Amino acid sequence: MVTVRFLNLLRSTYKVEQIEVESGSVRSIIAQIISKVPDMREEDFEQAVLFVNQVKVMHVSRYDDMINDGDVVVFTHFIGGG
Repeated sequence: MVTVRFLNLLRSTYKVEQIEVESGSVRSIIAQIISKVPDMREEDFEQAVLFVNQVKVMHVSRYDDMINDGDVVVFTHFIGGG
């Protein structure tokens, strides 16, 4: 299983801190998240910042990379103000 954690915007909007999903590509993990949290939409992830095992995923082309059992995926949005 893969642990998926949500921070900032996704956590506060959907009241979900963490879920477990099957291993697979980032795209398949997003699909699994949406099936478990039906209010979430694919668009919610478009501006999200993604970390896999504390390493930032810099480009959407990496969404085809495989996430393995035991990995931790974090979706967050950087929020700032001034």
